[in-house]
Amino acid sequence: MKRFLYSLAVLPLLAGAANAAPPSGPGYIDNLEILKSYYAYGGQSFGNVGPYQVIVGIIHGKLNPNHPANAGIVDVKLAPTDANGLVNYTEDFVILRPQYPGHAKRVLFYDVVNRGNKLAASTFNGAGATFDAGNEGNALLLRLGYTVVWSGWQGNIAQTGMGDVSAVGTSFPYAKNHNGTSITGRSREEIVIDAGEGTVSGNTVTSAPFYYPAANTSDKASVTFNWRPTWRTSNNPLTEGMRFNAPSTPVAQSDWSYINNGTQVQFTLPNGADQGSIFEFIYKAKDPTVMGIGFAAIRDLITFLNHDSADHQGHPNPLNDLKNAPCSSFHCDRRNNFDVTIMEGISQSGRFTRDFLWQGFNDDGRDGQRGEAHRVFNGMFPIIPGSRKTFTNFRWGQPGRWSKQHEDHWQPGDQFPFTYSVIKDPVSGRVDGILKQCLQSDTCPKIVQLDGGFEIIGARASLVVTDGAGHPVPIPDNVRLYEVPGTNHGGGSGVAGDLTPPSQCVYPRSLVVESTIDRALIPVLEQWVGFNFSPPASRYPSLTANTLAPPTDRSAVGFPDLSQAGFPYYGYLYNPIVVTDYSNAVPVPDFSRPYRVLISKTDRDGNEVTGVRVPEVVVPLATYPNWNVRTTGHSPGDACISNASTIPFAATRSERIANHDPRLSLQERYHSKAEYVAKVKFAAELLVLQRLLLPEDVSVYTDAAQAQTLLP
Repeated sequence: MKRFLYSLAVLPLLAGAANAAPPSGPGYIDNLEILKSYYAYGGQSFGNVGPYQVIVGIIHGKLNPNHPANAGIVDVKLAPTDANGLVNYTEDFVILRPQYPGHAKRVLFYDVVNRGNKLAASTFNGAGATFDAGNEGNALLLRLGYTVVWSGWQGNIAQTGMGDVSAVGTSFPYAKNHNGTSITGRSREEIVIDAGEGTVSGNTVTSAPFYYPAANTSDKASVTFNWRPTWRTSNNPLTEGMRFNAPSTPVAQSDWSYINNGTQVQFTLPNGADQGSIFEFIYKAKDPTVMGIGFAAIRDLITFLNHDSADHQGHPNPLNDLKNAPCSSFHCDRRNNFDVTIMEGISQSGRFTRDFLWQGFNDDGRDGQRGEAHRVFNGMFPIIPGSRKTFTNFRWGQPGRWSKQHEDHWQPGDQFPFTYSVIKDPVSGRVDGILKQCLQSDTCPKIVQLDGGFEIIGARASLVVTDGAGHPVPIPDNVRLYEVPGTNHGGGSGVAGDLTPPSQCVYPRSLVVESTIDRALIPVLEQWVGFNFSPPASRYPSLTANTLAPPTDRSAVGFPDLSQAGFPYYGYLYNPIVVTDYSNAVPVPDFSRPYRVLISKTDRDGNEVTGVRVPEVVVPLATYPNWNVRTTGHSPGDACISNASTIPFAATRSERIANHDPRLSLQERYHSKAEYVAKVKFAAELLVLQRLLLPEDVSVYTDAAQAQTLLP
């Protein structure tokens, strides 16, 4: 049972604050409405830090639509305003803070929620997303003494006021015409059943809810509804015949209908379609959410939590007492609550982190109020974003979608720039970089980006370190790049894991673990920001190190020829990109202006030669290609979403010879299981010395090595 510490009713008001004029600046927290607060994990104590407190509530924020810092928010000037001309919004928030400030660190760790989900708990703590007793996992972030914050930002995730036990959502306004009527326009939805964008019952498909309702559910004539049945004609991803660019076939008007007030469609599955078929639905929608508010809302919340003593209604900042926590920086400023403010995001949230920085929201916009640089976050940790950003700050934005080789390929949000450095793009001719705006405002943070093997092929990660023509681009001094070879999107479960292929994939998922490296890089980034203790050098595929190659050239990549062993080369299933016109709902790609995407070179086993080579790769039991392929009934032959593969070595020399497998067998590599486990331990301990693995996580690898059954 939760033990409540205080309620909203007993929070004091500062005299006269509720009647004060709106503060200047781009936006502010009008009311940090605290709904409940209780001891986390049943009051358990964590190391020297002690117990933690959970604070749950709703943020009532206001934005000045005319402030220069908000000028980039699409449609913000078309959002409804109050009597003071301000745009109002609300969103869920959750704070997990040390109960005793004397034992805390002055470190704020902001975990960007992923579709409303609090991923930091599982990734860093190995725990569930709620705060019940026994659900704390290994509690890394808690033992470090961090204050962890979550808030809503994705405009289509509903606010509930219960972010501790459900999705962390928002309530953002719709843009309206100046006369108050609904804005309408064309919006594009894509429906792929096995990607979670639709369900099938018998021969009837029901789409997932659309981001925006139809303006007129009786209007079918203006709708474009197509699907792509064509199989590829070659192994070049940009030639005609790849499904995402194949000639399309119309779905007859009589075969589909709107349901649920125009927020979904139902249709009959055409002959020849399967669960991986791509259906494109372009229709006239209404009431676009001002999605870009999500960026400003984070900016203003973190600024408030770090610098302000109270919200505009006079409710005290619940983190004020952390001013007195032990310093976490050479430059400990007791006017602020924190020395180190880190924004971390995983997958969608990692892309959002890059987008937040690129769009200039790391500048708090409070010109003239403080003398120091106006950084919102002085550290950023985007995890598995590759070269991408998000489809958020657009009219008809769809933040949950991102481009993949097969599904959602033409979604906006991942065009140039890709690099942190500011460069002239040789393909589009534009000059830009993720750091461009923060360099101009002196608000750049220190950045650690971690990708996995899948991001190299699925998220065009080579474009983080190369220009569009395939020339090297330097990594800025305030950036470190790391990659874990051979991982799925988000990593695998270790060598003792399940080797049953996912239902839509041909091969088993990669077993390579990534979360251990995520965990190790957290204190590395904290020490870099707080005490300027430099992180390990970047470990990322690059042209300068000769570790990148064209994906269509197996020999150049170095991948072994396993075709006779039953494992064809699928490295050409990378996610290509060309300059694309997104000014209308229908993307118009210019195939005469492609970006040169490269992938990692491999050793003779087919494992990547660079990056943070974890024990699964250094002491391998298998090849871990950073691709996987769709199977029968799921548009076979295209890339299988977010999956790398595990292709085990033959057990014996005679078996591999019989299978025409050029890779050494397990028998030829290891004399015994004990020898294998010892080598795994040595590889893990070497990563500890390099500050790329926590000492406590060596056992993650040695335990799995002992439990695996490939090598008896």
